[in-house]
Amino acid sequence: MEHAVVVDNVTKKYGAVEALKGVSLTVPSGELFGIIGPDGAGKTSLFRILTTLLLPDSGNASVCGLDIAKDYKEIRRRVGYMPGRFSLYQDLTVEENLNFFATVFHTTIEENYELVKDIYQQIEPFRKRRAGALSGGMKQKLALSCALIHKPDVLFLDEPTTGVDPVSRKEFWGMLRRLKEQGITIIASTPIIDEACQCDRIAFINEGQIHGIDTPERILNQFASILCPPGLEHGKVEQKDEYVIEVDKLTKRFGNFTAVDHISFKVHRGEIFGFLGANGAGKTTAMRMLTGLSHPTGGTARVAGFDVATRTEDVKKNIGYMSQKFSLYEDLKVWENIRLFAGIYGMAEDEIARKTDELLERIGLSAERDTLVKSLP
Repeated sequence: MEHAVVVDNVTKKYGAVEALKGVSLTVPSGELFGIIGPDGAGKTSLFRILTTLLLPDSGNASVCGLDIAKDYKEIRRRVGYMPGRFSLYQDLTVEENLNFFATVFHTTIEENYELVKDIYQQIEPFRKRRAGALSGGMKQKLALSCALIHKPDVLFLDEPTTGVDPVSRKEFWGMLRRLKEQGITIIASTPIIDEACQCDRIAFINEGQIHGIDTPERILNQFASILCPPGLEHGKVEQKDEYVIEVDKLTKRFGNFTAVDHISFKVHRGEIFGFLGANGAGKTTAMRMLTGLSHPTGGTARVAGFDVATRTEDVKKNIGYMSQKFSLYEDLKVWENIRLFAGIYGMAEDEIARKTDELLERIGLSAERDTLVKSLP
């Protein structure tokens, strides 16, 4: 049987950290192969080696029968790669991104349109919209289209549905099965169990080592204690009668497009309140209005007692905000990021030092205190 990918005893270190410890696996041509494991397991390092973006410290690997070191130029022509982080040009439109990637591989959208047709048709109505303004699901569909436009033999997808709603995830994996039927070998990493079950076989990787390769059912049974832990449970929360957020007919329009349409709700102090909805439903737009980052078109909202339209600076001083996109400074260390944000909020120096140590201990990052953020999984 012809193998699309062969990995033989590959190792990779970053300083004292062993990202990959003697990894070996083979993927036959035409297979939908999954790699499952937690954050920091080594999935991205393995993908970067197989797509010739990184050299291993030892061991060998080949893609389409080509050596990753000697034949890297030919491998790059024959593979598609969708990295874990946003791989598109945010200031280019949907159409411009796809044209750009087609040009890089000396082809055109028209030449391979049939291959991406099912995917691209879903985002084609937004072809003039900048990629940075798309919802999470649309971004992933565009990124997949860009990775496919040159008709690769092997498609590498590194956690392709992170931040994507369940409906869009189901559509995405349906697309992958159709691509497999066209003879494309697909290797996808995922931390999500139901996605792993869509693969022909999966490899379970943890702490840089492959612990097993088999059908999804057998791997999930063998490593059930690690891969299938008990779900989150909702504990009773003590709520106070006062409202910390009050929203009345809040609306946001972008030209003729209504992103948020007259929503109203209230949130008690001490309550955990959730927005549930598909990509593009308006969740992020609503969040941006509530945090004072976007001015409402209509309606009112008060956060911590302040009007989000007229008292935005007071709102910002009384909230914490973790945005959907990566919001840290990658060239700063872990503790330096915390120090920066504490300073922005006006905390005293002695308080910052004490609370930084407490926080790192609480979230299990004390050992990574001096690590650059860009080096974290």
